[in-house]
Amino acid sequence: MPIFRPLLLVLAGTLAASAQETPHPNRLAWLSIFPEPMPEGVNQLGLEATNQFLRPERTTSPDGRSEAHLQGDDWELVWDLAKELGPGRVNLRTRVDHRSGGITDRLIRNWHEILGVGQGGRQNVPAFQDLWYLSRDGQVVFDSHQPTTLVQGLDLAYVVPLGDGDNGGRLGGTVQLPTGGERILQSTGGTNYLLGAAGWRTFPFGRVWAQGEEIWIQLPSHSPLRAVVDRGQFWRVWAGVVLGRWHGFALDFSLSYNETPYFTELVRVDKYGLQQTWVVNHTRCPHWRFGFTEKAGTFATPEITGFTTYRFGRAGLP
Repeated sequence: MPIFRPLLLVLAGTLAASAQETPHPNRLAWLSIFPEPMPEGVNQLGLEATNQFLRPERTTSPDGRSEAHLQGDDWELVWDLAKELGPGRVNLRTRVDHRSGGITDRLIRNWHEILGVGQGGRQNVPAFQDLWYLSRDGQVVFDSHQPTTLVQGLDLAYVVPLGDGDNGGRLGGTVQLPTGGERILQSTGGTNYLLGAAGWRTFPFGRVWAQGEEIWIQLPSHSPLRAVVDRGQFWRVWAGVVLGRWHGFALDFSLSYNETPYFTELVRVDKYGLQQTWVVNHTRCPHWRFGFTEKAGTFATPEITGFTTYRFGRAGLP
């Protein structure tokens, strides 16, 4: 839908200050090498943990040309360093990622047993497996199979606030700088770009917000990602509502849709689909945020991310 992207961006930019917080990404390992969501320009520190699992019977594409093994945990320390510059703010996001065996698998299996639902094949793979592998036509795209700590691509953004904390928005752009190898899912190996717009409006029941982004990818001529990335740009959009306060609590609930640049014939890699995110804060600890994000019914990629963030300076509560 070519007209869908500009309409969403216009909507996000015209809903009537960086009061509304930036969306939290779900830490899909093969998508985290692309630019982060457009930030607010607020100093903050976050800790995120993601569990990823691909069912054994879905590791090979129907055409037999692609093979994937996606199993393990990502523990990520995310640091935003922001400073005023002109009418807006410069924001540097640094992500230190520790990738290891799926130590949360047992927790998820126990949770599935409590709910009385199936394990989705988790019982058929070795415990604490740490394996991130993708190949196409015999060419290895990425291969990370042992615990490793690395710095993901650096995101340097500039955002301009509009309006105020009740009714406003922001416009911005990001340049993502490569920090290392594509084969271990550290970066794309190239410089990527993002343009985005966000907006929010306050009603008696709470604050409604939206954010839309377009991303451009530049891959080096020798990049193994060229075997599975068949497009130079993709888009994503969020829409949410902030509700509160109830005994001091506030809830930020959002749904998002993300395109993917991959073409592997593996639905768990190619189809991103809908995502839900729940973020909670309380007046007694205004600098803290707690939440999780996972698929919203499509289960195209059955992973879950839990996170907590600490915001320095002004807490920015709704």
